[in-house]
Amino acid sequence: MESLKVSNSPLDKRSLDYFKKILLAKRKNAEEQIRLTTENINILQDEDDPDYMPASDVQEAGTDTQSDTMNYQLLERTRKYIKQIDDALDRIENGTYGICQATGKPISKARLEAVPHTRFSIWAKNSGLADDEI
Repeated sequence: MESLKVSNSPLDKRSLDYFKKILLAKRKNAEEQIRLTTENINILQDEDDPDYMPASDVQEAGTDTQSDTMNYQLLERTRKYIKQIDDALDRIENGTYGICQATGKPISKARLEAVPHTRFSIWAKNSGLADDEI
């Protein structure tokens, strides 16, 4: 006999399915962003020749270094965002999605619409009880 899954989520199955679709779409977009950024980093690295740099390229090299730094920062931020999405998907599966981790109270649908991966209600976020989110 199959056991019933107990959910503490304040959202019904239809709403949970809706937010799951949103989160999966956001995850797919973030994965594509990682692919494009990684591709861009690889292109910049392939173009670099450490043995040769004409004087006219010195300024451009500084710009490339800055671009590399920005690309690596974007990669790190996007990976963190995917982790937050995965955590939200886990909360949907374990029945805790839509519950504020700081207060234990329901998170409003409006807040979940704005930030579907959130772990915190707007009250917890504004009062400083919540960690930083992307």
